[in-house]
Amino acid sequence: MEQILLDYTVRHMENKEMTGDRQHGFSNGESCLTNLMAFYNGVTTLADKGRASDVIYLDLCRVFDRVPHDILVSKLKTHAFDGWTTPWIRNWLDGRTQSVVVNGSMSKWRPAISGLPQGSVLGLAVFNFFVGDMDSGSECALSKFVDNTKLCGAADTLEGRDAVQRDLDRLESSDFVNLMNFNKAKCKVLHMGWSNSKHKYEARRKMD
Repeated sequence: MEQILLDYTVRHMENKEMTGDRQHGFSNGESCLTNLMAFYNGVTTLADKGRASDVIYLDLCRVFDRVPHDILVSKLKTHAFDGWTTPWIRNWLDGRTQSVVVNGSMSKWRPAISGLPQGSVLGLAVFNFFVGDMDSGSECALSKFVDNTKLCGAADTLEGRDAVQRDLDRLESSDFVNLMNFNKAKCKVLHMGWSNSKHKYEARRKMD
């Protein structure tokens, strides 16, 4: 049943272009190679023009544990999935419980109100749908592979650096709306080009 739902969900997302062409992870016709080539083409285009570029590497923190079920279901309804798909996915997520063990002491079991089952048939496709809108309105080159994102823009002008900062702010805003966080320890900036001023970009909100 999960495989049947996966096939329908993927077709619906492709027809409605919900994940966009920037998501290369677990998408039909996409792979690590297409992700690398999209990034490479963006950087070399600027380099061929003698321009400097900055690349910001972003990593969402504990993504499969943090997807809020209520926000996910709301998005499914908004994007016009049929009358049985949304309730089925809701039921697929419901009824899960969790507890924590610390130094041999176990907490009470509590309902899991966020997270996607890791290793499930449907989990990765649902996650791609959940984060499909995070890059909406981006000005710079952006390439995603599931929860990893590369943001690339020109860095040799004030306008270019401002555009990169605006896109970073936009991604953080989407991150906040979805109740998720970027992992600060894994977020890096790569400065490329001889004329690169090695500008410092600002994270507007706290990261994990």
